[in-house]
Amino acid sequence: MSRIHVPILPNSPILLLVFGVTALRLIVAAKTGLVFDEAYYRLWALAPSFGYYDHAPMVAWWIALGRSVIGDNSLGIRILAPLSAGIGSILLWRTAALLFDSKIADRAVIFFNSMLIVSLGSIVITPDIPSVFFWGLTLWALAELKNSANSKWWLAIGLSAGLGLLSKYSGMFLGAGILLWLTLVPSQRHWFNKWETWTGGLLAIALFAPVIIWNAHHDFVSFAKQLGRTVGEEFNPSHFFELVGVQWLLMTPLIGILAFTGIGWSLYSLWRDRETGQGFLIALSLPFLAYLTIHSLHDRVNGNWPAPLMPAFSILAAWAISQRKEPRLYQWSVASGYGIGLIFFVEILHPFLPIEPSRNPAMLTQGWAELGDELIAKENETGSSWIATSTYEHTGALSFALRGKGEVAQINERVRYGFLPAPDPDLTKKPALFIDWANEGDGFIASHKECYGTAERIGFVERKYGDTVIENFVLYRLTDVKIGPAAYDRHADPSSCHS
Repeated sequence: MSRIHVPILPNSPILLLVFGVTALRLIVAAKTGLVFDEAYYRLWALAPSFGYYDHAPMVAWWIALGRSVIGDNSLGIRILAPLSAGIGSILLWRTAALLFDSKIADRAVIFFNSMLIVSLGSIVITPDIPSVFFWGLTLWALAELKNSANSKWWLAIGLSAGLGLLSKYSGMFLGAGILLWLTLVPSQRHWFNKWETWTGGLLAIALFAPVIIWNAHHDFVSFAKQLGRTVGEEFNPSHFFELVGVQWLLMTPLIGILAFTGIGWSLYSLWRDRETGQGFLIALSLPFLAYLTIHSLHDRVNGNWPAPLMPAFSILAAWAISQRKEPRLYQWSVASGYGIGLIFFVEILHPFLPIEPSRNPAMLTQGWAELGDELIAKENETGSSWIATSTYEHTGALSFALRGKGEVAQINERVRYGFLPAPDPDLTKKPALFIDWANEGDGFIASHKECYGTAERIGFVERKYGDTVIENFVLYRLTDVKIGPAAYDRHADPSSCHS
């Protein structure tokens, strides 16, 4: 097979596009507060580790790096998210150009950056961000291998795949996809006889080994939590249609149609001619696609889970539009994608859409600093010394809002915080100001009487955006709060204050 000679970088217009959208994402990232999960992952970054209760550790390492360079602010916490999407776009171009041609590569980058799941998702920092980046990095290394037949690329493949496993456990499906591709494509089976292939696999396992060891020393809590999601209760195919519908919208409607068309044609190509670029992409994606489909037949698939497939899907969408020879469809796909994204960027910065505030995702970041200041004032009024919570969402959000001003600790679900030192006993012996959602706080206080001595309802506070009330909270003054050790014990009752 002759080697294709492809430029290292795309042309100037594509580079300008990538630079422009990356700059815009950095601006939005800097000017908005954190969503719940980001604020929670920020706590992880305070104590970098090889494992956490919820996920693999890469997101914590990225946040820790950003904070060390930029500071403990929104941009510092998020900076690697937009940057990785920008770098990933350049690698995506090279991947598509190696598999097809520069025109399809140009369109793949344009489509990738117009997908809502990418354009909005790369503003915030979650485990999906490094997962998508390293998944795309692995696709690029595999495309270089396919083009050059240079076995040394297996070392880069193993390195990037191992880093992907450190980002999110779903990276194992890419490993399965690589094995599927090698097995299905006759011209690639010779790689099973090369030492570099197996060395690359061992390198990926070696990089992931510290996470395995960490789990072994911590009751396998992280593996148990994630693998527990694979167990279904009953057959319910409605979740499959929800999965398809949500992903169609997150890719933006027209690009979503092209992506699904590309997936369908690629499945046919995999059966008919496995040597094609589209056959390569679908073979690598098929194990994860199969898992998501099976999972959706018994439980909901969160909208972000398929995110690592978006680099491949954007290339398949670009390939699909190249087969149709309909320039207007391409133009409308791009215009609608970036138009929808721009509306959401404005909504994030200055919410204006007629959406109920408590249901508007853009409102998740609003009003926390002001709420934090109000809670400090309430602490002083009631003689309280710290903030007590009952959810990881409030723990993370208020810890970020009150950084340097006050202490926050969650009473229950202590298994989430084994990476942090135990709260200072001298502090927790003092009265606490407890905060919870207005419609849930009374129930928590009533069902957790063993967690405190006395509870006095103080009243209610509001989280607001300007004069708009987003949500209401109930406040209690608690004495003699009992917080159990933050032990990693997967058999413990997470609702208890003693576990």
